[in-house]
Amino acid sequence: MDSAKATFLKIKTTLKTMAPEALLDVSDADFRNLGVSRQKTSYIKALATALLNKELDLESLPTKTAQEVREELIKIKGIGNWTIDIYLMFCLQAPDVLPLGDIAVVNTLKELLDIHDKELMYAHAQQWSPYRSYATYLLWHHYLKKRNRTITY
Repeated sequence: MDSAKATFLKIKTTLKTMAPEALLDVSDADFRNLGVSRQKTSYIKALATALLNKELDLESLPTKTAQEVREELIKIKGIGNWTIDIYLMFCLQAPDVLPLGDIAVVNTLKELLDIHDKELMYAHAQQWSPYRSYATYLLWHHYLKKRNRTITY
């Protein structure tokens, strides 16, 4: 998290805007100098291109179901289920997301509930629906506290 935050702050400080046009104008070498890997650079540019080509309309996503959002975002190179889960939770404030692609969530479920299979984790978490996002926040906080880590925003 610290590395990602540092990279984001570097990009934010260096670039005047995070608009898709501006992101496409940044060279791969400049992205690398900002701490962005070649692979992540290609993902940033794929998203910027999708936005510019109107293949993705961010403004429409809040009016769609979580499944519809998932189906749209998964088409973009570099956007997978974990990214979509986090987007749903933090940007769209979806209340019922359980990101089982998140290592902290999985490890905390293993520690607290002694469940080691993702299908069993998902089945167990069904009882938390429709508030699995809130349960996820609690799992994250437990994970961080147990490891004496704090997050500053």
